[in-house]
Amino acid sequence: MPINSKYFKITMPLFETDICVLQEFIANEKIEGELTEKYLILYNFAADCIYSKSIQPELIKYLLPFYFKVIEQAVMYKDKIAIDIYCNFNSALFINQKNFMYAVGEKNYEYIMENYIKQIIKRMEEDNLRILDWISLFNTTVAFYKDNILLLFKKIFEGSLSIKYSFLKYLSVLLFKESDNLFVLGELEAYWTDNIWCFDSQVSDDFYWSKDIIEYYNKEINQQRIEFLFKEVKPLLCNIIEFKLVDLVSEEINQSFITGIFYNRKAEYLQKMNCKSGKYKCWDNY
Repeated sequence: MPINSKYFKITMPLFETDICVLQEFIANEKIEGELTEKYLILYNFAADCIYSKSIQPELIKYLLPFYFKVIEQAVMYKDKIAIDIYCNFNSALFINQKNFMYAVGEKNYEYIMENYIKQIIKRMEEDNLRILDWISLFNTTVAFYKDNILLLFKKIFEGSLSIKYSFLKYLSVLLFKESDNLFVLGELEAYWTDNIWCFDSQVSDDFYWSKDIIEYYNKEINQQRIEFLFKEVKPLLCNIIEFKLVDLVSEEINQSFITGIFYNRKAEYLQKMNCKSGKYKCWDNY
């Protein structure tokens, strides 16, 4: 839709966004086109949306398909331009949720959440993922809206073996200290497990999980759930690591429950996910 059309006029106060550049973007860019540096105007517009009390409904709705394109390029292909825009957009969604939801409408907001969940599931199904390759996206999506964790867990627990295996690898950070983690393949960075608290945002210090999310996660992620997941993915695990190591993993998981390591690490993880201080998060005991 041309920006100079009588049906479309920018009325929203903009402080970070050059209106002329945004007008040019809307008038000329096609969703099927290549993602170029021209998309950086969406970074500035997202910055305006973080603190705006009156996000213009028709403007944000028009730009949403471009943001969906950015999200996919950032998550699936790690495009550098897309990542910056995506992180600012996430901040607007979280920090200014009430005004953002009002501007796009309830159905559009639900569709945005569905889009994020879809990207997580697609990412989790990929082969050769490192343990925490999708966790910052997971953390961010869960933080947006309390129902997201219910929908995500449903898709994960009813999903393919690849998805369940990805999730079990993530849970291994709660089961084992870093030096004892038998799921690690090629993790060379020291203290890599600290990334379990990461969010995809330019201002990640402002992200956290609400009390309702913490309570639901604590209830659902338990010994019974993990033992059942392990039983389900065991055939797949036998094709990934040496057969004799599979029984060792099973024994180590059991020991984590017996010694209380899992319960202590889960409690620490959730306590820090609920923290609003923005303090750098790391494990008290590696």
